[in-house]
Amino acid sequence: MKNNLTLKSLAETKNLGSELANEILKKESDKAFIIFLSGDLGTGKTTLVKEIISAFGINDPVKSPTFTIVEPYEMVSRNIYHIDLYRINTPSELSVIGLEEYINEPNAIIFIEWPENSYGFLKKFDMKISLKHSAEDERKCKIELNP
Repeated sequence: MKNNLTLKSLAETKNLGSELANEILKKESDKAFIIFLSGDLGTGKTTLVKEIISAFGINDPVKSPTFTIVEPYEMVSRNIYHIDLYRINTPSELSVIGLEEYINEPNAIIFIEWPENSYGFLKKFDMKISLKHSAEDERKCKIELNP
């Protein structure tokens, strides 16, 4: 898998979503697999998560967690949580939403948008995806994996 790429269409985002889904599903452990998603508003963080979740075979509509903060999904053997910290204003809110319980759940998959709003609570990720506008219909995507 390439670490730096340019996404020029929704089809390319879907392909990346499938590729990332396969990579994520290879990782099973007694702890959650945490994916940080960084980028400005409108760079496609939620769209990419939708494509990954779809590639997992989940047919439920995938909703943005901007207002709910956490959107859960279920696979046969794993729980998936899509978390958006954009509206988090204080560290105490992380406790209220149960962030610690989510990240300590064995074998869960957790997508976290705006991890920088965790006030240092989230320090470790298994995968980090950074998206950045490069043209009107283009996004630069950087993927980092922690060994």
